[in-house]
Amino acid sequence: MVKLKTHPSELPEEIYIQKKTFFFKVSVAAFLISLIAFMLNFPIGKIIKSNAEVAIASNAACPITYDEMKFEWFLPKVILTKPVINGRCYSNPSSSLKLADLAISFQSPSFWPLGVKLHTKIKHKLSVINIYPTVGLGGQVIKIEKSSISHKTLKEFLGPKSLNFTGDIELESIVKLDGGKVSQSDFLITSTNLSIPSQNIEGFDLPNLPIGAFQLKGNLNARNLIEIQDFQLGAANSPILAEAAGAIKLNTHNISNSTLDINGEVKFTADFLNKFAIINMLLSGKESTDKGFYKFKVGGKFSSPMPLFN
Repeated sequence: MVKLKTHPSELPEEIYIQKKTFFFKVSVAAFLISLIAFMLNFPIGKIIKSNAEVAIASNAACPITYDEMKFEWFLPKVILTKPVINGRCYSNPSSSLKLADLAISFQSPSFWPLGVKLHTKIKHKLSVINIYPTVGLGGQVIKIEKSSISHKTLKEFLGPKSLNFTGDIELESIVKLDGGKVSQSDFLITSTNLSIPSQNIEGFDLPNLPIGAFQLKGNLNARNLIEIQDFQLGAANSPILAEAAGAIKLNTHNISNSTLDINGEVKFTADFLNKFAIINMLLSGKESTDKGFYKFKVGGKFSSPMPLFN
């Protein structure tokens, strides 16, 4: 094998390759050291905390208080310790929700809309709500996924005058924001263990109702109109079995004054009708379908609905 001779003023090619590799490694190391020094010295945490504090303080319509706001570099996040959400946020000024520590962390880049996706996990008693807000150039989108809300949280949310019930709901939703206002929202609420214990409602004795299954699917548009696409209540062995669809004109200033326009059909067991005589009065003279369902319509206000059987 012929071995090439090297000119006295030249070095072997291997030396040049080693030098290039060496300088590349040094450059990468210098960049990483500079980046770490920048992160340790530039007050990014203070800037993020300051912006978060301003955002919370400027939202007078929904006051949120907390003991302390902290910033952590690991999976960068802002943490609010012992936050309390005022009832004004959900039209119930007399109540408040005391939460466990609330963390807002970086989740991933987003391609729709183009921006950054964050993750907020809210814990309240047995409830866990996962919120994924995306802030980007094309607008803002908020997703709620894999979230379970206990009846204890719902009762605090609705207030002491709400219907007494037990059970948990699963929630999925996507909300599109335009200029800070809701432009479109789709939601799905389900439950498999809903139960309404016997109670007195405005002078009427309501018997125990082990409902079981519940589903509500719909959307909300920019005109505050809720379209109910699918409402299902009860299962085959439930005392009440109902299906409905319609619309609710939402009053954002006073939820109880929202107006109802819902149509559907309902079926009652004989045992339920015997325990709740007023239903028999409302059904007097009405004819059911071959499967035993009665058609109905609900109008009026959310606080005082007016059912009418056809």
